[in-house]
Amino acid sequence: MEITYIAEIGNNHNGNIDVAKKMAEAAIAAGADYIKFQIYKTDQFIEKNGQFYDEFSQEQLSYDEFKALKRYVESLGGKFLATPFDIDSLEFIAGLDVDAIKIASGDMNNWPLLEKLLQYKKKIFISVGGWSINEIDEIVSFLDKKEARFSILHCIISYPSQFEELNLRFIPFLEKKYQKEIGFSDHSLGIEGSLAAIALGATIIEKHFTIDKSLPGGDNSMSIEPDEFKRLKFEGDNIALALGSENKCLSENEMATKKIISRFFYASRDISAGAVVSPIDLVALRGENSLNGIPVEQYYNLIGKRTKVLVSKHSLINSSFFE
Repeated sequence: MEITYIAEIGNNHNGNIDVAKKMAEAAIAAGADYIKFQIYKTDQFIEKNGQFYDEFSQEQLSYDEFKALKRYVESLGGKFLATPFDIDSLEFIAGLDVDAIKIASGDMNNWPLLEKLLQYKKKIFISVGGWSINEIDEIVSFLDKKEARFSILHCIISYPSQFEELNLRFIPFLEKKYQKEIGFSDHSLGIEGSLAAIALGATIIEKHFTIDKSLPGGDNSMSIEPDEFKRLKFEGDNIALALGSENKCLSENEMATKKIISRFFYASRDISAGAVVSPIDLVALRGENSLNGIPVEQYYNLIGKRTKVLVSKHSLINSSFFE
């Protein structure tokens, strides 16, 4: 299976487009497929007396700056992705000719936003952190009825999430229940949670990204840096390769090794003509020239057979020796 890696820069740029560009460049170099930001008008997102109003206002980039960011990301070979937090910003993103839009957990049941989103026929990544199965059923049913193209991202909405909170076995449950592409929006520290998610079947990994965890604001302190993202992609891709399928099939390397390790019967002593073969007459050995012999799985068919010729000690046993 192929893994899609989303580098969630979010607001880690602290409202500085030059920092945003540096982060985007580093994320693409580290192997990210999508470079993701948060786009909003603070007045349409948070009440003026709200706890985070000032912080989000300071971290807000303009629409023109996001246009420039999209051009920059694409010039480096990356894909631009964003989470809109209001309808104006959604309309702006959709007008940028993006191939997908991300919906945050907090807006999973934001019906006005979703209704507007569906008008654009974009692929949707939707996080379901903080919602019950019944509530997830409702949104999946809604999107299916609208014939939307969407993937579901398991998510824990605590920052940072503790390992004991991650509940990653919910990932195969989601895949089995909804028959959709399932991912993991990972808010835990490090890359262990994301790697475990891939091992459990997640094919989309969204991970907070920064160039410096010591930067203030945003989610810098809980994000991963370029070297960690490179490890995530390298190890995640290897895990995806290792998962294989539910079918048991032998690789060419296995077939070659099987020929080397397979055992065939040899005579452990001279066996006279007309003798009935017993266990003490046989020894099972590996041998490069044994393929014309009798393999060990034929043991019970071989015991009790009568020889028609003298079989010398150390000879490879083959079917021509018997009546």
